[in-house]
Amino acid sequence: MKTSAAAAVALALDPQRLFAQSDPALPRVVVVHGTDLPAMLAAGIERLGGWDAFVQKDRRVTLKVNAGWASTPEQGANTHPVLVEACVRACLDAGAAKVAIPENPCSPAAKSFEMSGIGAAAKRAGARLYEPADKDFQTVEIPNAKILKNVDLVRDILETDCLINMPVAKTHRGATLTASLKNWMGSVRDRGFWHRAGLHQCIADFNGRIRAHLIVVDATRIMTTNGPRGPGKLEYPNRLVFGHDPVAVDAYVATLFAMEPFSVPYIKIAHDMGVGCGDLAKVDIQHLRI
Repeated sequence: MKTSAAAAVALALDPQRLFAQSDPALPRVVVVHGTDLPAMLAAGIERLGGWDAFVQKDRRVTLKVNAGWASTPEQGANTHPVLVEACVRACLDAGAAKVAIPENPCSPAAKSFEMSGIGAAAKRAGARLYEPADKDFQTVEIPNAKILKNVDLVRDILETDCLINMPVAKTHRGATLTASLKNWMGSVRDRGFWHRAGLHQCIADFNGRIRAHLIVVDATRIMTTNGPRGPGKLEYPNRLVFGHDPVAVDAYVATLFAMEPFSVPYIKIAHDMGVGCGDLAKVDIQHLRI
């Protein structure tokens, strides 16, 4: 019996059915399934070597979350505050001297930080969440960029000892999808240039210059319509997606939206530029259930 076209697409977009064995020669993505966010975070980090692999004693950690919108955690526009709090606490418990969370939001900062729950979460855990002022930015050059030749970037992104990218997965009317590659736009002074000059190429250009030590994508609930702000339709994959390669991570995240990864232009551009691997046939995807 011949496989239907629909079945073939479903198979292609479900890496869990395709990858069962660990291959150290391939980029690795770890997907943790569950509902207990602190436990899921701990399990994913353990699979990647433990917090000691990322956080050094008395060194600085910068956490790039998505706290850009004045909306509640249940609406799915921002990284879940429970996940943010768990990450900050884990970094400090691992010996970090301090944890900074810079965010240049789209909504007014005070309202975004309050409604998202991230402001309270950061305070409870002992991190500094802040809206960058002019003095907090530094101009950096981006070698080999096609459009984004330089960018004013938050110093804490540049000067930290451990950089963790923790976006929320959702649709985006301009970028198709937002996950780890696009999440950096909340750390630059002028995101408007990216939209005017060529958003997908700018995203890829930037990621050729800045790379996180660790990526943790919040895909516990994903906004499938009316992103990035919403409110929109939500689905509940109940997953955290971990990795080092932002192209591989985002390629997997695309499948949660029933998207072929290279249908998201910046994933294909970043793959072609050598930023990372967006071909899921060449990515080792490991699944854990909590």
